[in-house]
Parts: sequence; C-alpha cells; structure tokens
Amino acid sequence: LNVFEQALNDAIDMTNVHGRVAVITFQSLEDKICKYKFNEVTKMPDLPKNIAVIPEGLEPAFKKITRKPILASQDELAENHRSHSAKLRVIERVKQ
Repeated sequence: LNVFEQALNDAIDMTNVHGRVAVITFQSLEDKICKYKFNEVTKMPDLPKNIAVIPEGLEPAFKKITRKPILASQDELAENHRSHSAKLRVIERVKQ
C-alpha cells in the first residue's frame, strides 16, 4: 500500500493543467487511500461563510470529475466476476 500511495502522489505531482488522474481500486484500503488523497487535493480552504468570491490563489489545484466512484455495470458484473470490487475515481488539474 505504501507503493500505491507513493505512485498516487507521483501521478498527482506530474499531472499538467487539464490533465486527469484516473484510479481503479480493487481493495477497500486502496480505495480509502485514493479517496482521502483526492479529497485532500480538491478541498477548499476554510473561508468565512459570507465571502462571495474565492480569493485568487486559494482555489484548489484539482477538481473532482466523479463525485462518487464509478462502479461496474450489471453487464460487466455478469461477464467479469472480478469487477465486483472495482471502483473508478477521477480528478482533473485546473491550475498549476
């Protein structure tokens, strides 16, 4: 799992603007690491509630493409039993 976490960090660091990081996980621990890392890099900073515009420079560098993980369809599950545990998560870099 340490290798997976390092590879995920490297992929995020090497992604250019408008590039996407897509990760398919097959275990719950892998998915947990991916989910928390994606949440970390897409999280907005703590700002006052009454602020109308996010100040420049405080926007996160990434945005989530998939709010929830994409799961295998019923057809895929019928054809490929191993796809039951697969989850796809995607983020996109929006600024350098």
